Order: sequence, then C-alpha cells, then structure tokens
Amino acid sequence: MRISPRYTVDDWQKLSFSTEEEWQKAIDILEDRIRGRFLEPISQIEGYTYAGFAILALDCLLIETLQQFREGVHETPQGQSKAFFVRFLTETSFGTHFSEEMAKVFYDQIRCGILHQAEVKGSSRILIREDIPLVKYTDDRKGLVINRKLFHQQLVREFEAYIAELREPSNQELRVRFKKKMDHICRISEEIY
Repeated sequence: MRISPRYTVDDWQKLSFSTEEEWQKAIDILEDRIRGRFLEPISQIEGYTYAGFAILALDCLLIETLQQFREGVHETPQGQSKAFFVRFLTETSFGTHFSEEMAKVFYDQIRCGILHQAEVKGSSRILIREDIPLVKYTDDRKGLVINRKLFHQQLVREFEAYIAELREPSNQELRVRFKKKMDHICRISEEIY
C-alpha cells in the first residue's frame, strides 16, 4: 500500500527506529505524505480564482490530521472534532491570529460548512484580497473573513515547524505520538504501546 508518492507501507515497516537515521527517514516519509497528498495539489490550483473552497477543504483535512499526529491518536474521537480544531488554531502559530471564540466560529462556519454543505455558513466569507488579514470578524461579528492565501501560507509554515520539531531528537514524546499515528496508517498493531 502506498502511503505517500515515494513510499509504501513496506518502507515504513522496515524501520526499526533504533537509530537517529531511521527516525529521520520516518519523518521524511511523513513529509512526503503531506506534501504529496495535500500541499503540492494545492499549489496546482492556487492560481484559480474560485479555488478558495477547495483549498480550505484540503487545509481543514490537513489541520485535523496534523492535530491527530500531534496528539498521537488514530482518529479524532467522536464528538471531539471541534476541540481538535480549537486546539490547533489556538495552540500552534495560528494562535497569534485566532482566539478560542474565533476558532469555534471557524470550525462551525468554515470547516463544517465547506465539508458538509460545500458552502460557508453564517456571515463568514473566504477571500483572497490583499487588503485583509489572515482572519478577521465580519462586520456583524457573527462570522469570519478568511484570507485563503494567508491562511494556507500559515498552515504550510505550521507544518514545516512541526517537521522541524520532529527532526529534533530531544522531542521524544512528540515522536512517539507521530509514530503511533503513522503505525495506524500503516495498519501496524498497537501491541507495542
């Protein structure tokens, strides 16, 4: 089974994680997976005027999977999706842009709207104009205006920061959680945890 453009489950299973070189290879696999399945496809459609919904839909999928990697869970526990989004948008570098309330509005009106109804809900909007910040409240303060270009750029930076954190041997707990999620993707038993 292919788990990224360049790697298969067999490549992952060959790793013993007994050397730093093998940990770096494992991180290479994750990086190839995220870049190949999310970031590179987005780069192919970024220039389309009306690609905002498609880009934000992929960004939302990526946010949830990155939070699963950070927390070391196989999938988001039922009923916890909003909490996962709020943590990601307030505890990562996005926290300089999002309050907890804004993160909840993003989840309800942007994430759920796009993924469940193929539209944003409430008064929220997705734009790409140069004169708006990454996120701001709508005039009625009941929704958000998202600058999809700046939002995606921030998500790429956050992903790159996560990869950099994983590459540091001192981040053992983060690595254990990453490996647990990746083992699940590769259908490897949990018996060793």
